[in-house]
Amino acid sequence: MTPPEPATAPPVAGPDANAGAIYDIGYRGYEGPRLGRRSAVWALFVASLRACFGLGRSGRAKIVPFGALAFASFPAIVQSAISATAGPIASQVGVTYDNYLWQSSILSVIFLAAQAPELLGSDQRHRVLTLYFAHALERIDYALAKLAAIVVGLLVITVVPLLILFLGQTFVASDLFAGFRDQLGYLPEIAVTGLTYALLFAAIGMSISAFTPRRAYATAAIVAVFLVGTALQALLRRAGTGDWPVLLEMNAIGEGVRHTLFGGTANGPVAGADLGGVVYLGAAAAVVLVGIGVYLWRYQRIEA
Repeated sequence: MTPPEPATAPPVAGPDANAGAIYDIGYRGYEGPRLGRRSAVWALFVASLRACFGLGRSGRAKIVPFGALAFASFPAIVQSAISATAGPIASQVGVTYDNYLWQSSILSVIFLAAQAPELLGSDQRHRVLTLYFAHALERIDYALAKLAAIVVGLLVITVVPLLILFLGQTFVASDLFAGFRDQLGYLPEIAVTGLTYALLFAAIGMSISAFTPRRAYATAAIVAVFLVGTALQALLRRAGTGDWPVLLEMNAIGEGVRHTLFGGTANGPVAGADLGGVVYLGAAAAVVLVGIGVYLWRYQRIEA
């Protein structure tokens, strides 16, 4: 016995046979103000800067950025505490404005290697660049907003510890006004040195991260550039090639710029290298310009 066939609705005859139905599901057009390109760039910059420090994300995303900031600031806190208890003599030893960033630059590298690939790679992995470029943002706007975010993030890692040291050395003085006046001359060194390191590191990290959506690959490449450069310059100098290999180490370029502009005690290979200050300034400018140029070139041609 065959089962009965399912009943079907009879065809609709007449003029409404092919008519559709319209359902009001609540969508409305946007009638508010359109802020334009500048506001879009600013919004992307703020969102990217927050992402650099894991703000608005889980606690796991905050471990590396805030951990790097805490470890970078720790020597300044300890130095200030020692100066407060042992007096001005303790201020002459330990960390100073001359050697602080040289000694703590590894933390800036860790911050860069963790955050730059995340800042660029996630948009590439999830293929959302088309959504950015389909609105008020141009490709150059996107690239510059991301670059500005990582530069500001690196400035926080480099400048905040120096400002803590500045305040510590100011408040341990017996005369607060005189102490502030004595430390005031170090502010240009703090700002310029921090910016130099931030631009050098950002130019390298962002130019590498722009070429791969794989976070692990970009992180490994960034770390390799700094580690290989440091090791290679030492090996080449021992082989008797002169002092020019110092320029293969990004930390040494930053230290060379600081020593050229503000003097004081030179650190690392800069102390033993016979290179003129203009060489360090030229090398720093070349790294920043080439790195940022490659980064911007990539985003003019990247597949969206």
